[in-house]
Amino acid sequence: MKNEMLSTRIDHDTKLAFTHVCENMGLSPSQAIKLFAKAVVNYGGIPFELKVKQPNAATASAISELESGKANTASNIEELFEEFNIGRTDNA
Repeated sequence: MKNEMLSTRIDHDTKLAFTHVCENMGLSPSQAIKLFAKAVVNYGGIPFELKVKQPNAATASAISELESGKANTASNIEELFEEFNIGRTDNA
């Protein structure tokens, strides 16, 4: 069977982390990608659940507050700092 070349681009940090994990399992990155490709074929799709990262409770509450129009607003940074009792912004 003839082998084909598959190429992709990923950021440097992800490549290093991926390579490190593969090496710890005794695999090369190329072998790991081949295993993933075969798993996709055998499974008939991605062999794990893909999810969007969800915000924590505080962030979700803040988003809900903003979307409902009930959020506090400030017209400038000084007003915002005053609302939160933060010092002056002379050096900002």
